[in-house]
Amino acid sequence: MAKQFEARNIVVIRGGGLGDFIHTLPALFVLRNHYSFARIDLLGTPRYGILGEKRYYFDKVYDIGSSFFTPLFSEEGKLGSKLLEFFSHIDLVLCYSPDNQGVLRRNIEGCGVKKIIYCPPFPGQGNVLEWLLQPVVELGIIDSVNKSIPPPLIFLSSEDEKNALTVLSGLKSNQKIVALHPGSGNPKKNWPSKSWKTFCQELKKRGYNVVLILGPAELDRVELKSIPADLKVINLELPTVAAILKKSALYCGHDSGLTHLAVSVGCPTIALFGPTDPYIWMYRNIDKKRCRVLWNRGEKVSFLVDEVLYCVFEMLEECNHDYAVDILR
Repeated sequence: MAKQFEARNIVVIRGGGLGDFIHTLPALFVLRNHYSFARIDLLGTPRYGILGEKRYYFDKVYDIGSSFFTPLFSEEGKLGSKLLEFFSHIDLVLCYSPDNQGVLRRNIEGCGVKKIIYCPPFPGQGNVLEWLLQPVVELGIIDSVNKSIPPPLIFLSSEDEKNALTVLSGLKSNQKIVALHPGSGNPKKNWPSKSWKTFCQELKKRGYNVVLILGPAELDRVELKSIPADLKVINLELPTVAAILKKSALYCGHDSGLTHLAVSVGCPTIALFGPTDPYIWMYRNIDKKRCRVLWNRGEKVSFLVDEVLYCVFEMLEECNHDYAVDILR
């Protein structure tokens, strides 16, 4: 095991989508747990980073797309006094941003940062969550042979949960909530909208509150408007969405960031996989009682509605509670 590096001020650079952010959480958990008294900031996408800002992982989130940080990605290396000042007190940078030519790392070095650890983009082989642990292995915090990595976890504030209760206030309180996300960033990963429609109709017949969660990728999909639901959650802030998932009895979705989010707050989850490989994109040691992956290994998701319903009702019966349990409070 490598000698551990001491740091008081740390910056993590991590852009990408929601799934990318959540896949990094096991590494971030190990980092925060080890550097418990350090200041850790994220340079990334605020829409996703807010899930970790003042929620265990980060003290502050900065927008990687802002003009302030643009010089970091320029080969000219003209950083300016304000950018130099920003990094002047930083001891350690974990860089998850693609940097094949080393431009970003050279510019960060030019700011006087003591140590930079670079994690190249995932090659698509192995497991993505384990790949993203490389920086903390290099820091000597964990051994590379240690497979007992923590699951991806989101820690919500009491305010997040209050906001969720406000959104859910119109639902029947005596009926369990089943949350659904009928989209993803890739249409090939999506179950047909007709299947979702029939699926939701059956859930409503059985007396469940159906909550349909729609994000930016689904707003222009006209065919989703016909899916019946008791509540449609459209483009809300992700901490509120996460709290809604935590208060749901079950969630069902595709290989998407929302599915990984549901798992990370402890919501019993049915994940529908088709062309993508769950052994690559899901946490390997996941509790199979709380997350079931249906994988047809085809070019598209093609399950029968009855197949998915069977798994849903079986899991609801086994879990037998109104909403997800608290995690590591």
